[in-house]
Amino acid sequence: MNAPLLPTLAVLGFFAAFALPGRAESPDAGTAAGFTAMLQAATLEGTWAPISGNRVGAEKADRYEVARAEQQAGDRWVIVWKVTRQGQTIEYPIPSVVKFAGDSAVLILDEVPIGDGKAWSARVLFHRDTYAGRWWGGDGKGGTVSGIVRRTAAP
Repeated sequence: MNAPLLPTLAVLGFFAAFALPGRAESPDAGTAAGFTAMLQAATLEGTWAPISGNRVGAEKADRYEVARAEQQAGDRWVIVWKVTRQGQTIEYPIPSVVKFAGDSAVLILDEVPIGDGKAWSARVLFHRDTYAGRWWGGDGKGGTVSGIVRRTAAP
């Protein structure tokens, strides 16, 4: 075997050990707690843009209110959104999956029925009070989202 090839194989073997399918790293308690704290009484302020075909449309202002994030078992979470309709605010729990990549959380929705009976999917990355991602519905509609996370002052 060629001598310069050995160090290369050693490095590749090291990285492969951490990239093998099914070897997802569990978040430590601090990482999950940090995600929970980030979404406690939070407002997501940013923009969304529709995607049609291979084109991203014009960005539009967007805002979401989150009451809290509750870890269930393993990577199963419930994100409790606050929705205001006709002057009344209600909390709407959405079952989710949250995976961690280092200190970043990825919120995953797969065909989750939300509000209007349509099923929605999304992948949204949260890191240091920012978020960015992609969403789509079964009806072919979809788009991008991005913005900042602000904590709402306690009443």
